[in-house]
Amino acid sequence: MATDSYKSWHRPNTSGTKKEGGTAPSRQGYAVISNPDKYIGDPTKIIYRSSWEYSFIKYCDSSPSVLRWSSEPIAVKYFDKVSKLVECQKYGLDPNNPTNWIQKNYYIDFWCVVDKGNGETRKMFIEIKPSNKLIKPVPPPEKSSPAAHKKFNTLAKEYLINEEKFRAMKKYAEANGAEFHVFTEKTLENIIGRFSSNQK
Repeated sequence: MATDSYKSWHRPNTSGTKKEGGTAPSRQGYAVISNPDKYIGDPTKIIYRSSWEYSFIKYCDSSPSVLRWSSEPIAVKYFDKVSKLVECQKYGLDPNNPTNWIQKNYYIDFWCVVDKGNGETRKMFIEIKPSNKLIKPVPPPEKSSPAAHKKFNTLAKEYLINEEKFRAMKKYAEANGAEFHVFTEKTLENIIGRFSSNQK
């Protein structure tokens, strides 16, 4: 199930190098687990790309209610409908025509099987996202600075792409007898308690 080939080239940023645009990188690395028998895939390639993902990995590894789990287990196809908008505008193309969309792979963060405590289990695909990434961006006033408009365009593009990713993942999960959930830092706090980005 695990997409080990993807993990071989999409390695974590452990150098501390800033992302494009100068933003600080998320905490990233390879997690070491104590219960590899529960993990599906190569336990030496469990990548966390944020402190929140690291905390969830530790929860899956240690919680008796999580029976099986995997990180970045599958790739689901989705359509990126926004990356070619500028090109469509430039050449007078229809941005709503599927031929002007880009098909890409969406690698979901986690899959797990959870014991419901009544003899039944739940299969779940889980994406970890900051809560502010789920809020639809608001356009700045027309007379705002170019930097403000550029920031809005970046956030809006990310929001719209995430919508397509989540739509494709939900459809895939339902077709395979599973659920799809987006966990934020608030969800994680409710599930595993308050945590620190410095925990090991």
